[in-house]
Amino acid sequence: MSDDASLTDFAGEAAGDEAAGHGERAASGPGDGDPEANEPEADDPDAESAPETPTFTYTSTPDGAACAACGASVEQRWRAGEGGAAEAPDLAPDALVCSDCKEW
Repeated sequence: MSDDASLTDFAGEAAGDEAAGHGERAASGPGDGDPEANEPEADDPDAESAPETPTFTYTSTPDGAACAACGASVEQRWRAGEGGAAEAPDLAPDALVCSDCKEW
């Protein structure tokens, strides 16, 4: 016997599924047609919070830009990070420094 089947071979099963309530929308339940009913409550500790905004760690400036630590004009700069920079350990973590000043 062939494994091929016609769609009409399954027509009887589909009619039986509909009679059993399959494929129909529930008349009641979570949401009850109200889109806001599925929203998490503001006080719900399990509610998902918005994802953090990503921050870049590297930038490239074709015309060059000043390193925050040494002042040299460079095309590539990285965020100083928590360790600051080799030449300026008290530099802000968000400061952009050249590869020579970056604490790797």
